[in-house]
Amino acid sequence: MAAQPPTTQTSTSDKLAPADFQARWWTWASQPSNSNPVSDTSGRYCMRDQPVEVWLLAGSLGEGPVERQCRVPASKPLLAPVVNLATDVAGCETFMKNAQGEVLMDGSTQALTRVSATPFTYEARAGNPYGTSAGRINSVGCGLYAWIAPPASGEHELVIRGSANNKEVDVKYKLIVGAD
Repeated sequence: MAAQPPTTQTSTSDKLAPADFQARWWTWASQPSNSNPVSDTSGRYCMRDQPVEVWLLAGSLGEGPVERQCRVPASKPLLAPVVNLATDVAGCETFMKNAQGEVLMDGSTQALTRVSATPFTYEARAGNPYGTSAGRINSVGCGLYAWIAPPASGEHELVIRGSANNKEVDVKYKLIVGAD
């Protein structure tokens, strides 16, 4: 994997700081296993419970290559984690030591943001694939993320590849971007 070195920033969007976007992403990704966008192998759950500010995309649980198709509104930036973790400070430090990856939108490399251990709170639902209990969860998050400007209407290919601490992610999206 020809990964570029990630940039380090305290804020990756003019609207959302790392604690804010991780809270939104983990809340979205902590849906029940039978309708979870991260464990979904087709993309049928990608539109579920999306926040207002950004369109969230998912990597995978690391169980081999995944191909998804997802309809996306034309007016929202995309947030794609390459590898990420909700844990504690020590867990994040270990996870991020060798974290690497890349995101390609229509073959063009997207800048990655390295997020070190950042405290945040999210809402988990019962039956989520991470084994956390339902309710408010105080956690520490870290990872590599790509913020992508709102794509033009039409079809796009988004590729997410990454690895960290024995976790491998390999996801290809066919994005169908249209009117809101």
